[in-house]
Amino acid sequence: MKLINHLIFRITLFFAVVMLLWSGVYFFLQMKEIHDDNDEGLINLKQEFVVKANKIPGFVEALESFNPLNIILSEISQAEAESAIESFATTDIYFATEQEKEEVRMLTTAFRCEQNGRCYRLQLFTSTVESDDLAKNMFYLLMGLWIALSFTVLVVGKIVIAKANRPFHKLLDELGKFRIDNSQMVDLEETGIEEYRQLNESVKGLLERSASLYNEQKMFIENSSHELQTPLATAIAKLEVLLEKRQDDESLAQEVAGVLNILGRMKRLNANLLLLSKIKNSQFPAAAPVNLRDVLESVLGELEEFVAYREITVEEQGSSAPTLPMNGDLAHILLTNLVKNAISHNRQGGKIIISYAPRSIAIANSGSDSDSNKAAENVFSRYRHNAHNAKSSGLGLSIAKAIADLYRLEVTYRYDGMHTFTLNLR
Repeated sequence: MKLINHLIFRITLFFAVVMLLWSGVYFFLQMKEIHDDNDEGLINLKQEFVVKANKIPGFVEALESFNPLNIILSEISQAEAESAIESFATTDIYFATEQEKEEVRMLTTAFRCEQNGRCYRLQLFTSTVESDDLAKNMFYLLMGLWIALSFTVLVVGKIVIAKANRPFHKLLDELGKFRIDNSQMVDLEETGIEEYRQLNESVKGLLERSASLYNEQKMFIENSSHELQTPLATAIAKLEVLLEKRQDDESLAQEVAGVLNILGRMKRLNANLLLLSKIKNSQFPAAAPVNLRDVLESVLGELEEFVAYREITVEEQGSSAPTLPMNGDLAHILLTNLVKNAISHNRQGGKIIISYAPRSIAIANSGSDSDSNKAAENVFSRYRHNAHNAKSSGLGLSIAKAIADLYRLEVTYRYDGMHTFTLNLR
């Protein structure tokens, strides 16, 4: 859920709850006021009736014969009159003229008429139809007001919050486009909101420090690699010259050959570390569509002599293979390392099976099943090399994993009778 929708939902929900509670209280108070007005009117009518009944001779008898619509008068005993409690109630009364029952507000009381000395139960009522209509209208108006205000809060709040959050979204867009290997810094929008201004300054400072550290690290790696390559190459050249001059001294030749192997491995290790660093830092040219089958066919051609020397049989299955945008050199390095691994960890006279699918390539090789579970956990770790191959730097699969991650490829390993590495498009 987006931040603006989250905020609007919370604000609208809080506003709706407050409005609902307020409307309930308002409706209750208004209805109470209406009932109080009706009750007050009934009390006034009762007082006027009792005064006239006590002062005007024959008033009660005339009223009994007249039988008005909103007064019910019935004679009771003095004991009943003395124990009667004045009360208000909302009830239904049948009106013959309407031929239906209608809700009324009724006052029930008792009094003793001074003119004839009798006691009466007096019931006065007034219709609440108009008050009910008023209550319904009031309820509908409140609902309309509530809906209108909620809609207003929803629309206006979203516009206001969206405008206030514009610097935040601008920051997100700039961060999405930012590349640490690009010298161009992010362009952040000026804002009067203090929190966003501080956020922009903090993020910009963090990116500038990160870019500076990246450039320093990049220069250090490049300079270190360059400085190491030169003395290594010089040492190797001098040892090769010495080996040619002293071929007659067998023990010295063996020692020099051993040193040459060590220096050669150091040279390859240095080159691979530099390559791995460049891959991690995305220091390669822009991508172009590459068909992985074509690249793999080229790799197999280059390693044909190595395969023949190990007497390994290569079998290809499937026809279609993934095509994806990536740097061609990196694609070649990725598949070369996987194929070299399949050859190096194979047995003499073994086989390699390459399976093609529209979204994957699998490279399986025969070999020993010893330590296969441990290999599954650490196979992509740095410096894990073939103990039987002195020329191995231990970085081949780490480089392959780094290239796969760079182009959002999933590279996995499993052992099911054969050691299988699979490249899958995510």
